[in-house]
Amino acid sequence: MFPHQNPLPKPEIIKTPSFDNLFQTIKNNVLGYLQEHAPDDVEAVAETFANQAELMTKLTEAFTVILQSHFRQMNAQALQMFGMYATDDDMVDLIVSQLGIERQIIDEGDPNAFPKVPATMESNDALLTRYYLAVYALATTGTRSGYRFNAMTLGGRPKMTVESNETKKVIVTYEFEEHDMAGQTKDAQARQVAPGEVDCYILSHSGNGTPSNELLQATQAYLERDDIAQETDLLTVKAPAIVNWSCEAVLYIRTGPDADVVKAAAEKAIKEYAEQQHRLGGNIELSMLYSVLLKTTGAHRGDIVQPNQPLRCQYNEAPYLESVKFTVNTENL
Repeated sequence: MFPHQNPLPKPEIIKTPSFDNLFQTIKNNVLGYLQEHAPDDVEAVAETFANQAELMTKLTEAFTVILQSHFRQMNAQALQMFGMYATDDDMVDLIVSQLGIERQIIDEGDPNAFPKVPATMESNDALLTRYYLAVYALATTGTRSGYRFNAMTLGGRPKMTVESNETKKVIVTYEFEEHDMAGQTKDAQARQVAPGEVDCYILSHSGNGTPSNELLQATQAYLERDDIAQETDLLTVKAPAIVNWSCEAVLYIRTGPDADVVKAAAEKAIKEYAEQQHRLGGNIELSMLYSVLLKTTGAHRGDIVQPNQPLRCQYNEAPYLESVKFTVNTENL
């Protein structure tokens, strides 16, 4: 459902050719050009290319490396044109603007402080999630994705009024107003719990994700607007259950790396994984914990003490990492 989280394999047309293939292509093109314009020099140049110590061969190799770098740059720019691959903030903003989506402000910061405290903006992952959800909410709520988008985008829909003060004349007014609670909702999930009854759970960006009463009330009021709500739904906005978990592990490294550096890398990697899964219906898998820890720390093995089993949340639950504790042992093998 979210291509930026599960991107397709990159097509061959935007892959950088290997050095050997590109080098051979350049040599063939040079010899082909000489065959057409200076056939008498083809044999000598081919003999030169066969000798890696020749200056002309070295220059051609250097040109191949430069051309490879140019390919990488052009391919990286091409990938930024697609939401599933885009990582540049400005390009993501441009892509989502096609559906009228704007990056939300999570925290205003303090421009008057010294040094200035910059505003905390919505991440690219969260912004692209709303972008892909937007197509399900072009009309109103009703679908799960429609509820989810509107709950995560408070104030995103303008207020519309229709007036007809003269015969054969209708005036439609769109009012775009800023919502006080915009940007505070991290995730949302809605489910029908009975015929005509829908429960919508929202997760906040702040703290462990428990929304404030003000955010719950603001979301309830927004989703009940005439141009958003379903007439057939009795909607209730609720706070989810926060499932706290801790990560404790023992990592084993070879002689060489500094244990404190490995521990810091482990804490950073686990916190990033926990943040990715801090959503409604998030899962904490032991296999992923092992993968994250071993891949980012260089440890050759590890033992996870906590959690001792997978943590798989329902749509109205969200996992929250309370604490981390890592022990790094050096093995002299």
